[in-house]
Amino acid sequence: MEPEGKHRNSIMKQCILAVFGLVEIVLRSTLTMNDFQGLMMQLKGSDNGAGSLEAPSSDPESRSWSKYISG
Repeated sequence: MEPEGKHRNSIMKQCILAVFGLVEIVLRSTLTMNDFQGLMMQLKGSDNGAGSLEAPSSDPESRSWSKYISG
């Protein structure tokens, strides 16, 4: 027996929110790994190991999408 009306809509909303939650987790972990990989590349590329290393910003608003899109 399938749920009807408002109950079905409520279940669909919960499913959609769960999917968006999972997408957010995957996106955040991917971007974090991307930042970590860039940090490791900076460490490998510098002469003394920390020459041109910048501290990563902890403010999510200061991050630019173009940084991730343009590579």
